[in-house]
Amino acid sequence: MKRTKHYRNNLKKIMILVTVIIVAFGTFIIYRQLTAPKREAQAEATALAKKYAKVRTVKNFYWYNRQKTYFTVDGQNTAGQSVYVVIAQKGGQINIYSHDKGVNERQARSVVQKAHQPRKITKVALGMWHRKPVWEVTYLNKYNRLCYDLISFKNGSMVKTIQNI
Repeated sequence: MKRTKHYRNNLKKIMILVTVIIVAFGTFIIYRQLTAPKREAQAEATALAKKYAKVRTVKNFYWYNRQKTYFTVDGQNTAGQSVYVVIAQKGGQINIYSHDKGVNERQARSVVQKAHQPRKITKVALGMWHRKPVWEVTYLNKYNRLCYDLISFKNGSMVKTIQNI
């Protein structure tokens, strides 16, 4: 009797362990599938940045969606300059901007923070708006509503704002 009870307890533990492993593996597979498009876009954008802008090291990657989609690689080129390489998803047009020729991510966040005192900034990305480089800052306002601002890369001015989406 004791042996049967011991056997059942062990079997129960094994079944729980197998279930946990299957759930963990399934979660990992789903996560990989959901993040695959970003990984692929980042790999392609990085390859283009290395080829055309001579980027040696990559610091950050941004995915910008407005009228068009842009992928931006933030890195350092072979000359040691910090650059943003903005790549159009369709057509592959590439624009290269030196960090010292405009505002950075932290400064764009600061512009929005001062203007709107958001509850939480959810995303910042560099892209193009009407052929000009802009930072898109997406955030939740004090009413927990989604908002976004476009901040000029060149001078840090507010280009566009949409509140309470």
